[in-house]
Amino acid sequence: MAGAGAGAITKSAVAPLERVKILFQIQGMKGETGSTRKYRGMMQALRLITKEEGVVALWKGNGANCVRVVPVYALKFTFNDALKDIVLRSDQQSTRDLDISQRMAAGTLAGLGQTTITYPLELVRTRLSLGPALLAGVKYNGIIDCIRQTIRQEGVGALYKGIGPTYLSGGPYVGLQMTFYDLYKNWLVPTGTTSDDSMAKVVGVNMLAGALAGITAQSITYPGDTLRRRMQSNGMGGAKRQYDTSWGCVKTILKHEGVVGFYRGLAINAIRGIPGAAIQFAAYEMLKGMFNCK
Repeated sequence: MAGAGAGAITKSAVAPLERVKILFQIQGMKGETGSTRKYRGMMQALRLITKEEGVVALWKGNGANCVRVVPVYALKFTFNDALKDIVLRSDQQSTRDLDISQRMAAGTLAGLGQTTITYPLELVRTRLSLGPALLAGVKYNGIIDCIRQTIRQEGVGALYKGIGPTYLSGGPYVGLQMTFYDLYKNWLVPTGTTSDDSMAKVVGVNMLAGALAGITAQSITYPGDTLRRRMQSNGMGGAKRQYDTSWGCVKTILKHEGVVGFYRGLAINAIRGIPGAAIQFAAYEMLKGMFNCK
């Protein structure tokens, strides 16, 4: 419950920046370069979306995203805490005493488990976020319609397009995020600190640790995220596939866009990710306290 609530709060707060980031990652598929790109900067993209589609369009795909993140965050945090507390910790250790390899293993396994269960919702979220400019004539009337059309036009397997790159980047991303969060929090709150601190200070520490952890993990794994978005949009609506395989996608991006193609939207991702990660971990810790969780 704490993880699910944290996910819904976080994604709704940063939904406009999340949508802009996805648009930047995907628009290179249309062959646009330099000045021909429709979206050329964060503020320009936000203004253009608002002008063409209305203010509400900044939250396009957020419904699917919230439906996705409720199980995603619930599973991610639950798996991570369970693995740290039950599987990887010896009787002589507290969770605070886990070493980096133990934290990384717990987070990565949590990410892989969560991804396997919830991936179709991730694909739907991406497609609903694209909007008319990048949908190539495809129109989805909500989550269920997107799932139906995807299965009818591309087959059931299409719901798992891009899961290979997601395994390679998503699992390590969760591992890095959880590991850095624990490390930063322990660094900011040294051993022996009392629990009498004000709520504002506790929330502030959690938000700072979460922000630092989020931006660190995202920057390391960002190319994998771009690859995942491209594969999720590949062959959408029954159109001809631009990439036969994930490796083919990598080669095409390198050939036509260079290394920079893997980092489209990274600056926006950093702007989105700092408050997003901060809100995520602070909300999770706050909700755990409300539910009297250890």
